[in-house]
Amino acid sequence: GGGAAAGRARKTKQAAKTGGATRQWDILLASGVPARDIKHFVDARHWLRYFPPLALADLRRYGAAVDYRRSFITTDCNPYYDSFVRWQFRKLKAKGYVQFGKRHSIYSPKDGQMCADHDRAVGEGVAPQEYTLVKLRVVGDGDGDGDGDG
Repeated sequence: GGGAAAGRARKTKQAAKTGGATRQWDILLASGVPARDIKHFVDARHWLRYFPPLALADLRRYGAAVDYRRSFITTDCNPYYDSFVRWQFRKLKAKGYVQFGKRHSIYSPKDGQMCADHDRAVGEGVAPQEYTLVKLRVVGDGDGDGDGDG
């Protein structure tokens, strides 16, 4: 089960990911977003307007060699790049390089959807488990008369 040490590790990991905050409001505050601006994050497009310039500033300070002239947000917010990515995937699929298939995923009954490894506050690194089920049909009750009374 993990015990006390595992419990401390989970709490430490969660604190590292969120700065100890548990609500989105607190996480945004801890990220340096002014309280007066947090209300704007109910609009999904606001995230795309707010954070990319900050990421670019970080990349520049880091000294990353990046072509900053174009945006590569792959949503309908950037229809030209989005259509390019769709075109590229259609070409790759037509050539047999991309296939639809099954893969094992962790399902969250609480959220009602798949959850990636980094989506979980606990259980990161846990993979799906494979089980072998042997189904046997009982043909008698063991005493040979077939009446089921053993």
